[in-house]
Amino acid sequence: MLKWKDITIGMLQEIGELPDDLNPIEKTAHTVAIIKGLPYEEVEKWTLNDLRKIDLSFLEQEPKHRLKWTFKHKGKRFKLVKNAKSMEAHHFIELQELGDSDKIEALHKIIACLSYRVNIFGRKIEDDYQWKVENFKDLPAPQFYKYSLFFSALYPKLLKTTLTYLKGEVKKAKEMFSDGSDSLTD
Repeated sequence: MLKWKDITIGMLQEIGELPDDLNPIEKTAHTVAIIKGLPYEEVEKWTLNDLRKIDLSFLEQEPKHRLKWTFKHKGKRFKLVKNAKSMEAHHFIELQELGDSDKIEALHKIIACLSYRVNIFGRKIEDDYQWKVENFKDLPAPQFYKYSLFFSALYPKLLKTTLTYLKGEVKKAKEMFSDGSDSLTD
C-alpha cells in the first residue's frame, strides 16, 4: 500500500507536471508509473482491475508529518534554517527569486536555500548549494512540503522585517557620513 512516505520531492514535481486534460485513468496510470518508477508504456498495458488495486487516495490529502529540523541525505547531515540570521545572504537572495515560482516545482531549491550542512556534532560546515539542488529531489516529500508551507507563511514577515532593518542601517550610514545634508559625498 502506497503512502506519503513513499513520495519524493521529484515524484511530487513530476505528478504536478501532468497535464490537466488527462482523463482519470490516464492520470492514474501516469501517477502509478511515476511512483513505482516504471515506464508509462508498461503501466498502460495493465488491466483496469490491476490499476484500481493501487490506492492513490492519500495524494488528495495534505501529508501529515512531524517537522524535524535535522536530516540525513546521501550520507550527509543537514539542519533546516529556523531563523533568517542563520541564512547566508546569497540563499536569501535566491529565495526572493524563487518566491514567484511554483512552490512544488521549486521545492528542492527552496529546501537547498533553507538548509545547511552540519558535522556529527551539529556544527555548521562547508556547504555545497549546487549539490543540494541536484540531490534534494530525492528527499521524502512529506517533511519538506510541510516545512516549505511553514516557511512560506513566515517569509513575507521576514522580508518586511529585513527591509525595515536595512532602511534603518541606511539611515544610520547617512547620519554617520553626513554633515546634515542628504549627500554621502559632502
